[in-house]
Amino acid sequence: MFSGTFSQVMDKNEVGMNRLLQDLWWRQRNIVFPDTVRNEGIFYRNAARGDQPRDAVQRVGTMMLALTLLLVGAGYIASVVGTLVEQGLGALIPAIIAFVIASVFFVVGGKLAIAAVFVNARPLHEQIIRRRRLMGRR
Repeated sequence: MFSGTFSQVMDKNEVGMNRLLQDLWWRQRNIVFPDTVRNEGIFYRNAARGDQPRDAVQRVGTMMLALTLLLVGAGYIASVVGTLVEQGLGALIPAIIAFVIASVFFVVGGKLAIAAVFVNARPLHEQIIRRRRLMGRR
């Protein structure tokens, strides 16, 4: 009845739709550790991108997340200072580890704060703008 294999019979749109549905299913599954890490990475990467226009609610939410991360980083710095004052140089290794963790929180929080305040919108191609207008997006 069919002369080709199943993938040859399907057209490009159907193959693309199947890939999209499989990708969505994988992202929604989120039951094992690598899926959770990947989804969280996608979330933070999209939140920190500065080239996407955001409305006021998204900006406030991004700034609240940035402020939380900056405060956690400040808490780690306070922990480092308190540990060094209390125990002296004997606690230098744990203090260095806590300082590195605080630095990561400061970097991610700062990147999110910059993305929330400043918009670095790159110009879009005219065809993309036309498609978005047809779909009802800005």
